[in-house]
Amino acid sequence: MVDVIKANGVIEPFSDEKVRGSILRAGIKKELADEVLGHVKGKLYNNIPTSEIYTHITEYLGATPGKAKYSLKRAIMELGPTGYPFEDFISEILKMEGYKTEVGSILTGKCVQHEVDVIAEKNGKKIMVEAKFHNDVGIKTELHVSMYTKARFDDVSDRYGLDQAWIVTNTKVSIDALSFAKCSGMKILSWSYPENEGLRDLVEKWKLHPVTALLTLSQSQKQILLENRVVLCKNICENSSILDLLNIPHNKKEEIVNEAKLICNGQNHP
Repeated sequence: MVDVIKANGVIEPFSDEKVRGSILRAGIKKELADEVLGHVKGKLYNNIPTSEIYTHITEYLGATPGKAKYSLKRAIMELGPTGYPFEDFISEILKMEGYKTEVGSILTGKCVQHEVDVIAEKNGKKIMVEAKFHNDVGIKTELHVSMYTKARFDDVSDRYGLDQAWIVTNTKVSIDALSFAKCSGMKILSWSYPENEGLRDLVEKWKLHPVTALLTLSQSQKQILLENRVVLCKNICENSSILDLLNIPHNKKEEIVNEAKLICNGQNHP
């Protein structure tokens, strides 16, 4: 039995099904998923970090849209170092869920002024969203985030007709943070919670992969797009002239657009 070390330091047995499941969730065909799993198993040693397993998987997938989609969690972490692109990203997901959204609103509460990451409204219900971005997979959203989010909500809710507070995060939440949120009437949306309705599930449901997933973009090009509030591959698919921001040749633009379309259409290979 081979053990693996997770990003948070926890040691657990290596699981074929966990690795295969993570590959299949990226839309990669079963035959290829089995090949990748075989490749990974040939690289295993006791107490191997999960980050190294991830590296072996992405190396085997190569420069394909399948690799881009498998790298979803890390692509979202590349929306940093600030949390502002993540707020735009969450706003776009909520729009697909039928909400009208506002990003970065300044609300004056009974006690102090607050900058609210996202305000979303649907069916007459208005929610305040705290978008908690982490750029390290091992960091959890802890109890104090639930507590200060509830305090901020209480300060502004009456004045602005807010019905509920949500915390949306790209990693996991602690048990205490989740318990406090449930007890105080808030909703938590984390990477894989609620089950089958977490952030990962919504991204895959609506094919809202961030531009940081694109292998045809350099880091500096990704940053230019994010600074201009272009956060989704979908934005490029719908309006390729956005790439004029990058000042690149036409053939390079076509290469980026083609990759974006493959990801948006849920395909794995050219």
